[in-house]
Amino acid sequence: MKVRTDFEEVSGLISRLISIGEEFRVKDAWWAHLKNNEDWGELVWPIKDHSVKHKIERVYADGRDMELFLSEELQSINFDITKYPTLTSVVERFDGTWIDNVDSLEQTIHEAIEAKEQNGQASWAFDNMVSTFKEQIALAKVVRQTINLLKNTNLFKLENGIPMEKETNTVNISNVSGSNISVQSENVNQQLNVDDALFDNIIKAIKSSEIESKEALVTATEEMREGAKSGSILPAYQKFMGLAADHITVFTPFLPALATLL
Repeated sequence: MKVRTDFEEVSGLISRLISIGEEFRVKDAWWAHLKNNEDWGELVWPIKDHSVKHKIERVYADGRDMELFLSEELQSINFDITKYPTLTSVVERFDGTWIDNVDSLEQTIHEAIEAKEQNGQASWAFDNMVSTFKEQIALAKVVRQTINLLKNTNLFKLENGIPMEKETNTVNISNVSGSNISVQSENVNQQLNVDDALFDNIIKAIKSSEIESKEALVTATEEMREGAKSGSILPAYQKFMGLAADHITVFTPFLPALATLL
């Protein structure tokens, strides 16, 4: 995935948002299927208690609306220059939206489950809507975290007249032989401290998933590991996110940790 040129400085974070938007888009057909082609109607239409019915219906109504909004808004970051002329406009667009209402969304799910249990009828469609809604909430949390990271970038600060911190190259060096350490010294073994467990866990998640093309993602993960050690993870991260776009829910738990390495 190629990020628009004016956002290249923050391409890793923008790429993540676009990938999440694509994952929301994939869920659109699933929401429609659950409502129209399964036992949703058998559960909802016979309910006489309007309070119970409303709480159950909100799982579909809010879940689908959330998916439609975030799918459209996140994907259009890369091509709608009218809506998103600056990085600041990207950040401000999501203030007060679904990503800021996670607690209320979780409450909606809780109330719907209670209402469905009160109604006493099993529903495969309802159970899968709840599961999909929870996945979307997890992705919304990542979107909010990513927006917050964008607020701390030099590009955002430049647009808003905020003083920028001078970049410094801070490197933790281990396994050093000899003394009088210098980056340019010969006969010195220098290695960045990288949490290998993060990349090991990503590989485990890939191998235990239902993803068909596992090897490409495993290779991309190993490239990120090496990039993190050398201090230049961004190209490998962008490659990984491009491959992971159709399986973003598998990698959602690891995105915050990866963001710290960019």
